[in-house]
Amino acid sequence: MIEQLFVKDYILFDSAMIDFSKGMSVITGETGAGKSLLIDAIGYLMGGRIQGNIVRKGKDRCILQMVLSLPDGSILKELEENGFFIEDELIIQRIIQSNQKSSVRINQQTTTLSFVKKLCSQLIDVHSQMDTYSLMDPRVQMDLLDQYSNALELRNQVKDAFNAYEDANSLYHKIEGEDLNIDQLDLLTEQCNEIDSLYMTPEEYDSMEQRIEEASHAQRSIDSLYESLRLLNQENGVLDNLYSLSKNLNEDTVLQEKASWIQDIYYTLNEFKDEIEKRKEDLLQGVDQLDELQEKKFKLKKAIRKYGGSLNAMWQRKEELMNQIDAILHREDLLEKLKKDLDAKEQHYLKLSHLLSQQRKDHFHALSLALEDHFKDLMLEHARFKVNCTPKPYSANGIDQIEFVVSMNPGQPFSPLKQSASGGELSRLMLALKVVFQTKKYTETLIFDEIDTGVSGKVALKMGEKMRILSKNYQVLCITHLASVAAWAQDHFTVIKTSNENETTTKVVLLDSAQCIDELAVMSSGTLTEASRQAAQDLKKRTEGTFYG
Repeated sequence: MIEQLFVKDYILFDSAMIDFSKGMSVITGETGAGKSLLIDAIGYLMGGRIQGNIVRKGKDRCILQMVLSLPDGSILKELEENGFFIEDELIIQRIIQSNQKSSVRINQQTTTLSFVKKLCSQLIDVHSQMDTYSLMDPRVQMDLLDQYSNALELRNQVKDAFNAYEDANSLYHKIEGEDLNIDQLDLLTEQCNEIDSLYMTPEEYDSMEQRIEEASHAQRSIDSLYESLRLLNQENGVLDNLYSLSKNLNEDTVLQEKASWIQDIYYTLNEFKDEIEKRKEDLLQGVDQLDELQEKKFKLKKAIRKYGGSLNAMWQRKEELMNQIDAILHREDLLEKLKKDLDAKEQHYLKLSHLLSQQRKDHFHALSLALEDHFKDLMLEHARFKVNCTPKPYSANGIDQIEFVVSMNPGQPFSPLKQSASGGELSRLMLALKVVFQTKKYTETLIFDEIDTGVSGKVALKMGEKMRILSKNYQVLCITHLASVAAWAQDHFTVIKTSNENETTTKVVLLDSAQCIDELAVMSSGTLTEASRQAAQDLKKRTEGTFYG
C-alpha cells in the first residue's frame, strides 16, 4: 500500500507530504484546486508518460516520491532478481527537470521507467473517467474476462501456437508462390560454393588475422636470425673460436676443467644453431604465405559484405541458398512437407483455442451473477449482464469475439455498455466491474479518480459504501465532489488553493472530525450553516452506523 506521497515544486504545489493509512481515504476540494494532480503524480511515479511541463514556475526541477509498504514475496523476488534488495519499505522517486528530462530511482538506485511501470502495475490500480471508457473496448473486456477465468496462461499458449501457425502459413505460401526455375540453379549453386570456399569460423578468422600480423612483422626477425647464423657459422666465427679455445686450454692440465666447460658451450650453441635455422625457415614460410593470406582475407571481407555483413549472416545465407536449391530440386516434396507442418500447427492452434473458448464460457454464468449482485447494491435492480461470444477469424487471443452487453430495464434488449447506460448508470456499472474483477488481482491499492460523475443522492451513497467495503481488503484512495461518497472515508484530506498577485499555491490538509463535518456540509450545500452542518453530521453518523452498527 501507499504509505506516503511527497511532491515538491510540482505545478501548483510548493511542497506537500501526505501520509496515507489502510482503509479508505478521500481527497476533496474545489474544482481546479489540484486534487487530480495528486493522482497524476502517483501515475508519473508508476512510470506514466508526462504530458507538458509539470515543474513549478520559476523552479529548475520537480521531485515526486512515493513510499510503499513492503510488498509480498513474489514482487520482492522480482525486485531482487533486478538488483534491488528491499528491507523495510519501497521508495520510488522521480525527478523531472524543466527541460522535460527525468530520472527514476527505487530506494536510491537508478532504474528504468519500464521496470517501474511493470512493478507498480502489480501494486496499484488507478481508475479514472478515461478508464471507464476504456472498459467499453471489447479488447479490454476480453483481458478482464481471461483474468477472471484464470485463462491468461492458456491464452499465452494460444498466442504462441498462433504465431507458429502464422510462420508456417507464411512460409508455405511463400514457397508455393515463388517463381523457381532451373535457370536459377547455377547462380544459387555458385553462390553457395563461394560461401563454402571462403567461410571460416570466428576462431579461424582470428587465427588468420594473427598469422597475417606475425608475417607482416617477421622480416626484422628474419634479418636478426640470418645475422645470428652468420656469427655462429662464419670462418673464425663464434663456433670456430670456441672450438679452438677449448682445444688450446685442454693442453694445460690445470685448465682442463674450464676447457671441458667451454666445450659444452660449443656443443650447446651448435644445437641451438639448428633451432635458429628452423625458426628462420618457419618465418620465411609465413612471409611466403602473407600474400596468400591477405588475398583470402580480402575475398572473405568482400563475401561478408555481399552475404549479410557478418560471418554468422554469411552462414545463414548459405542455409537459405541450400533451401532454395532444395526447393528447386525437390519442390513438390518440400511443399508436401510444409503443408503437413502447416496442418499440424493449425490443429494444435485450434485445439488450444477451443480449450480457451470453453474455459471462458464456463465462467460466463458466475460472472453475470456476481455483477448483478453488485448492480442491486448500486441501485440498478433491473440491470442484467451477459457476455456475447461469437466466432471470429484466427487471432493471437483465440477464435472468440467477446463483448460485454447489458439490459438496464425489463424488456430492454441486451446491447453494448456504451449504448445501454446513461452517464450515472455507466459509472455504477464500471464500479461493479472493478469490484468483481479486482478479486482476481493481487493489487494492494485502488485509486478512484472522480468516477462518480453523473450520480447523486442515494446512488452516490451506495457507490461510497461499495468503495468502503472494498477497503476491507484493499487500500482505497478516492477523489470525489460528492459528500455522499466522501462521508464513507476513514481519512479525509482536502486540497486548498490560495492565490495572490504573484503566485498560486496549493496545499493538502488532513481534516479532523470537526473539520470533516464542515467540509461535508460545504460539499452538500455550497455554504456552511448550522443546517448544513447538522445534515453533514447526520450523513456521517449514517455511514458509520451502517458500517459499524
